[in-house]
Amino acid sequence: MASPHVERLQSAVDAVSRMLELHVRQRTRAGAAFVREPAPAGLGSPIEGSALDAMGVWFGLTEFELATVALAAGVEISPDVANLCALAQGDPAIPYPTTLLALAVFAGLNGASQAVFAPSAPLRYWQLVTAEAMRPGGRLQLHLSVPDAVLSFLIGQPVLDQELTELIHRIEPAPLLPSDAALASQLTATLANAHDDAAIHLATAPTRRALAVAAATANELGFAPFHLPLGRLTADAERQGFARLWQRDRLALGGALLISFEEQPTEFQLTALGRLLGEGAGPAILVGEGGQVVAERAPHAVIRVPLPPNEPDEVADHVAAGLGLPATPALREAVKRFRLPISTLDSCAAIARTRAEEAQSPAPIDAILPHMLPLLRDQVREAMAGLADPLEVRMSLDDLVVPDSARLVLDQIIARQRNRPLVLDEWGFRRSGGGPQGMSVLFAGPSGTGKTMAAEALAHALQLGLFRVDLSRIVDKYIGETEKRLAALFDAADSTDAILLFDEADVLFGRRTEVRDSHDHYSNLEVGYLLQRIETFRGIAILTTNLPNAIDDAFSRRFAFSLHFEFPTVAERREIWRRAFPARAPTAELDWDRLAKLSLSGGQIRVVVVNAAMLAADEGNAIGMSHVARALVSEYSKQRRRVPPAELEGWPT
Repeated sequence: MASPHVERLQSAVDAVSRMLELHVRQRTRAGAAFVREPAPAGLGSPIEGSALDAMGVWFGLTEFELATVALAAGVEISPDVANLCALAQGDPAIPYPTTLLALAVFAGLNGASQAVFAPSAPLRYWQLVTAEAMRPGGRLQLHLSVPDAVLSFLIGQPVLDQELTELIHRIEPAPLLPSDAALASQLTATLANAHDDAAIHLATAPTRRALAVAAATANELGFAPFHLPLGRLTADAERQGFARLWQRDRLALGGALLISFEEQPTEFQLTALGRLLGEGAGPAILVGEGGQVVAERAPHAVIRVPLPPNEPDEVADHVAAGLGLPATPALREAVKRFRLPISTLDSCAAIARTRAEEAQSPAPIDAILPHMLPLLRDQVREAMAGLADPLEVRMSLDDLVVPDSARLVLDQIIARQRNRPLVLDEWGFRRSGGGPQGMSVLFAGPSGTGKTMAAEALAHALQLGLFRVDLSRIVDKYIGETEKRLAALFDAADSTDAILLFDEADVLFGRRTEVRDSHDHYSNLEVGYLLQRIETFRGIAILTTNLPNAIDDAFSRRFAFSLHFEFPTVAERREIWRRAFPARAPTAELDWDRLAKLSLSGGQIRVVVVNAAMLAADEGNAIGMSHVARALVSEYSKQRRRVPPAELEGWPT
């Protein structure tokens, strides 16, 4: 049984065919002169819910315009219509409808006029038909055809126009956490109660979660969600009437547009967005961090709504439910620590369960977690790729040789990181001025005095990942680029409570100079932006410098902790030498007191020890003072100086 869409279209095409047949008979009887006969009565009776009649209502089409659409569509679905077109025009080379043919055949229908085929009239404005000149310069005689998307709609199988499929795509509904589902319902109610042209702006990065909330909102409103990344909208698409094509096809598909942007839209994009919303594009949901300028440039009201973070316990319950197991404190702690997309957490949990069940089936949560945590760390490392390099954590606090005062500061850093949620949130210190959420630490001191080792020790004590940030790769000579790279770095780092080690912060944190040009101005802005992001970073940001006096005092005051690493004392050097030799390493009569007298930093001592071990291994002997002496020569030569003779006096050779 034919659908009402096909039935209605066929009846309209049959009516058009009868009008064409009448026109042909008139031409046959009177040659070039027309002999008028009574025309068939219109296009037949409308069928409720049919696509052709819906099109007439949506775009305010006259009977003449509907007949023109039916004529153009009839050529595509019936070869008889093409033959009749050729006969009616007296030219077998023109088996298609033209503007003059439509005006001649449908002259008696309501709305018949040459003006119907103007570019600004509905048929061409909404691209319900296309009209192409049959010869260069010809404007009165136009070849009429129906676009594929319009024909598909008329037969009850609506699709997007080919021009649109390259820019937008339909989003399938995704399961939501209860809080996200509640937010989607709130947005639905907001749009339902707002003005017809109002739009929602979900003020957040266009993540999969944000788009899922936007799609759920569209679904609750009764629309199919279609996603347009604003960056794809080009000048060519604008010239081809993207907004009008979408308005035409979204009515056929019952679609709502989700428009996303990764960063502040450009002037062109803002103009295009305003035009798109101004065309009556139906319900629109914007997703992006474009700021208030989006609302200011929009032609209608834009309601800006934030996307709050998911509660960790809710996420943990969801992950556990996916495994068919109850959530445990360990899982809840892992979810708090790794703030990754829910789909990523689900995937890692599923892989971890498979690995855990190879040894124990069924596996409880606490048996799955040891397999899950490395997968989560890999996800973080992948997100940080190109922005920061992961460092292997080898040193613990017990391996550090620092003064008691420095150890006290490190202990305070650990205590603050461990107890920050308890003190700031549960005890209420955040609301009473407990300071920023993030923690910035300045490590200053000569090279090799233990700054990186201290960062490793903190990572070991807190069980956090450690990433080294090379600021020379971040800082860019082009204005604004440094902020973009810092934003990308912290956006990736925010997925976990990691430690970011900014080596040689002097590159960015040098003493501020008087603002003499735009580069000085933007340099200060970059530093301010970095400190601002650090204050909201949940992990620890450690900035190191070999020149503490090069850091501006105004910046130094904004660090939560500042620790200066001094050149080690004789006693400290003795301990560093002793700990630098692993227990399994073969040694022979090493003189710790004599080694401690060497004026070397901790980093230099470790380099000398490894080189001495290599020399001993090559000889097949235990590591002795002679090997250390030879390694010392190499270390000093790197600095283009000789070992002071007094330091090697009396050493075995």
